[in-house]
Amino acid sequence: MTDDALVPFVFEGAAVRGACVRMDRAVHDALASHDYPRALARVLAELLAASTLLAASLKFRGSLIVQLAGGGPVRLAVVECDHALSLRATAQWDPAAVARLGADATLAELAGGGGARLAITLDPEEGPLYQGIVALEAGSVATLLEHYLASSEQLESRMALAERDGRVGGLLVQRLPGAGEGDAAPWDEASRAIDALDPAALVGGDPVEALTRAFPGRDLRVFKARAPAFSCRCSSARVEQALRIAGRDEIEAALADDGEVRVTCEYCGRRYTFTPNQARALFDAPAT
Repeated sequence: MTDDALVPFVFEGAAVRGACVRMDRAVHDALASHDYPRALARVLAELLAASTLLAASLKFRGSLIVQLAGGGPVRLAVVECDHALSLRATAQWDPAAVARLGADATLAELAGGGGARLAITLDPEEGPLYQGIVALEAGSVATLLEHYLASSEQLESRMALAERDGRVGGLLVQRLPGAGEGDAAPWDEASRAIDALDPAALVGGDPVEALTRAFPGRDLRVFKARAPAFSCRCSSARVEQALRIAGRDEIEAALADDGEVRVTCEYCGRRYTFTPNQARALFDAPAT
């Protein structure tokens, strides 16, 4: 299995930057805890690739979170990538409703349109949150995120995403802030390259080879590859804190029903079990 990699690059002598990513193991591991329907697995894989491309340029320690919320067949989908390119994802869906849409359903169809929305949140370890909202209209994941970057970040951007057999690839190019008239031609070239891109080139092979094929004859400065990987940040301490927030009454109700408290992480599937004594002790001892 080819190593997962994200490769940043710039056009030499032009105000155009970008990154190319391909992933298979990271996507497999991020989606392995649920038996996602084909259409939902494809969309989540594309969101994982897109989030990685966006998070690669974060200027702070923290996370980028893409969240879909709506009243359609997929009620919720969350994809998170941090500054170290650690990924995780989860979703809630109606199996029968998703099955009726078929394997080629779009993100908008899965969300049900209407009041559904796509929120992109920047969550630094220090400092305030920033959130942008994208109207969930008909179109691809790439098109929706291009709109977000243009409206919220004021960055002209083009993105291409492709998924095949559980593997995913993506290419992002952006026109840098402060670009002048002399940078119009390189940007037009980059935009045309996205339109002409063979999606298969993104999924198989090395990202550097994909860049060479996408921009033939263009002098690129390619930077050191980075390795995206699945990583879940759940822990006993976090679960214990969540149970304290839920409150003693809810914990006692769970103990009355099941004789213990069971919590399953929606991202990785890890199970946490608390005996009655362990659960009650969370409220008797000071939080750490």
